Amino acid sequence: MADGLRRALQKFADGVHAPGEPSAALDADLPAGLLAVYQEMDGAELYHGDLVLHPRLEWRRDGGRVEVGALGEDPLAVDLATGALWRLEGDSGEWIEEGSSLDRWLWGWVEGQGLLYDRDGEFRDKVVGDDGELRREVAIARDRAILKRDPKAIAPRWRLARELARAGDSEAARDELEVVVAARSRFGWAWYDLARISEKLGELTGAREEAIAAADADPGYEHAGFFLAWAARLAALDDDDSARAALAARAIALDPDIARRQLEGARDNLEAGDRAAAREMIEVARALAPTDLAVLDLARKLG
Repeated sequence: MADGLRRALQKFADGVHAPGEPSAALDADLPAGLLAVYQEMDGAELYHGDLVLHPRLEWRRDGGRVEVGALGEDPLAVDLATGALWRLEGDSGEWIEEGSSLDRWLWGWVEGQGLLYDRDGEFRDKVVGDDGELRREVAIARDRAILKRDPKAIAPRWRLARELARAGDSEAARDELEVVVAARSRFGWAWYDLARISEKLGELTGAREEAIAAADADPGYEHAGFFLAWAARLAALDDDDSARAALAARAIALDPDIARRQLEGARDNLEAGDRAAAREMIEVARALAPTDLAVLDLARKLG
């Protein structure tokens, strides 16, 4: 594994990567993937600092994890019991499982990031779209590069599925998500994305079951009420009012303010011109509060 990572780094000119010297004084009981990387380089700045690995003397331990670096602004930590790599996402504020081991994930990440940069570390042509985001085909290829080296990586497979869904390949996206939930049944957002794909394919009953599975994956999770509200929406679309009412009651018990927030979100999206997002949110609000006059009024406006 270390040989493959070394070869991947050596494809680039001096200065693109700044790996530290190998470390010889490491605790033998550290996870194998962590040892493999730090025996190769005791800290590093890769792709001009896109990813930073801290020298081992700067590691910060927090419970059963050790923070070893950062991907952009997002901290990276290794689970000392399992060796899995976790990332604290800046957007969501949640820890997400990035890789099954640091060495496998890092090898794939370096190769995937190489799709964006040429040998001299300059951005390749046509990797970024007019919207300033990575082109979808590049994002898909980058996730697949990580999975080639770390097939058990959870977050890259989840992101790959979402990109495939946005590209219109719902069946391929569902296949990837089913791998994710089979490996991590408590990953609620993967269940939720499965529900969205099943709805798109016209499978409302299956979609409802997947939304319920998203909530049941971790009943104490802060978004479990939202997952149940989404299931209530799907029941309403499927003309199953008894199931809608039961799911709405469960959602409101977990999150009493959810209907109001969905209504306000629908208004905000409508004002911003995103009618599709506004319609989804008002459908959720209506499933939760079918007699609320403000909800009914906005639902009429949205048709």
